[in-house]
Amino acid sequence: MKKRFLTVVLLCCGTSLFAQKIEVSVQAASGLFRFSGASATPATMILQGSTTGDPMNRANNPYGSKNGFSYGGGIQAQLVLKGGFIVGLQTGYEVLRSKADANRYSPIVTASNLPTITGNDWTFPLTGHVALQNQTINLNPYIGYRFQFNKVKLDILPGVDIGLMLSTRDKGEAKDKEGRLYKVDYERAKSPTDVRLRMGAAASYGRYALNASFAHGLTNYREGWIGGVNDAHSELWRLGLSYRLF
Repeated sequence: MKKRFLTVVLLCCGTSLFAQKIEVSVQAASGLFRFSGASATPATMILQGSTTGDPMNRANNPYGSKNGFSYGGGIQAQLVLKGGFIVGLQTGYEVLRSKADANRYSPIVTASNLPTITGNDWTFPLTGHVALQNQTINLNPYIGYRFQFNKVKLDILPGVDIGLMLSTRDKGEAKDKEGRLYKVDYERAKSPTDVRLRMGAAASYGRYALNASFAHGLTNYREGWIGGVNDAHSELWRLGLSYRLF
């Protein structure tokens, strides 16, 4: 009799512990993206890539250490266990931009439409900025735990970002002291897949939730470059809203 009673108790506890539900949400977020490391820079020179048109201009060092505005959206599915543990996956499309000031211009040749160059320095000062823009598909597998505070739920969600690159461009513009405009719109070889450690949190009330996270990159964007110190890793702050479909 005691054995049967104990078996029933264990079965009930197991059922309660592993009872679960699936939640699916849509999300939209904005963020701040930058690079850290010895190769990240707050300012860079613009290099003239062609004598036939400004769109070929590009950044000498595109890995800006200043935050650039970024945005994205996606969908999230997670399994919430009765005990509060969470396992989930978020996927979405993002546009990530880092920023650097454009402080000088380096032409291929002198021309009548450029400032007069004196001495041995062919470069001249500019005022403006350049952004490295990555379009990505981001995957975020995560685990976590849910805390319940009356009607508010707080999810703590550590995980990993896997940023699959679709395209990489230098974009921006700057002016010289005489007001001439130098535009930058240069397509680079795609950046490497960006793996980042991520810590996130979501506070939900009803079907709506406020989401925040920080991710630090493990991928070195300058791996394989020749000469000098090559170390540039991404950092990304996100803040967004989500709506739970079910």
